[in-house]
Amino acid sequence: MRNKVLSVFLTGIMFFSFLNLNFSLNVLAKEPLSNSVEKLSEGTSKKDLKIVGVIPARYESSRFPGKPLADICGKPMIWWVYQQAKKVPELNEVYVATDDKRIESVCKQYNMDVVMTSKDHPTGTDRVAEVAEKVNADYYVVCMGDEPLVSAEDISLMCNKIKSGKVKDAALLTRKFEDPVDAINTTTIKLVLNNNFELIFMSRMPLPYPKASLDVHYYKNIGVYSYKKDTLDFFRNKPVGKIEKVEDMELLRLIENHKIINTFEVNSLSFSVDTPKDLYRVREIMEHRLKKNI
Repeated sequence: MRNKVLSVFLTGIMFFSFLNLNFSLNVLAKEPLSNSVEKLSEGTSKKDLKIVGVIPARYESSRFPGKPLADICGKPMIWWVYQQAKKVPELNEVYVATDDKRIESVCKQYNMDVVMTSKDHPTGTDRVAEVAEKVNADYYVVCMGDEPLVSAEDISLMCNKIKSGKVKDAALLTRKFEDPVDAINTTTIKLVLNNNFELIFMSRMPLPYPKASLDVHYYKNIGVYSYKKDTLDFFRNKPVGKIEKVEDMELLRLIENHKIINTFEVNSLSFSVDTPKDLYRVREIMEHRLKKNI
């Protein structure tokens, strides 16, 4: 009798153990272990993200050869961009990326870290992708070498968007056009944004066309971009797309392949130096800032 009771008791323990195991498996099936790991990594990895600043600088320019070395108040243009990037505490490292020995020499003269890249890159993003092969990081923040009025605050904003998980694959800073003439100027690029401020197209034409409503804003890009490391790898391994080839803008390669490009609006006065006339304007602004100690 005693052995029979013990047998029933042990059978009951085994049954409830089976029920408990089955319940645990069902919970895991509903919420996979990988999700739990992802949630944990999301909470810890953001603090450990390595973000590297890259300043592409090309000497050969059809409209303004040698412009990265153009003098602005006693310093080369590239120096002003580098100094702003170095002020950003969220950037672990900052590099000038160039294919020209003259730019490399000036960088060393002014103690700016520089990475030599191939002369064969068809786009600036290809140049940044080569830097990503040489300098490991999670994200790369690109500051255009021909925008000496870029501010450390704008670069920092991009970095903080990265750290807060707001950058999916790539991102750029943007602002509204203030001059209506710029909207029809084919030398300026117009950004088409959806309701989530994601970039869905870009063109030199004024898009979207205001047929049914005049309630439309045209946006331009500011020379601060960011790329996830995987996005740069993806970009280099994908051929030029049909729309990219027509518009001659490499970010369209990402859009054509359904990559998400987030945009963040800023109130920036930065603009690219494309001509000697632009340089003269920048010099005036910079001289004013130096006098006012801005």
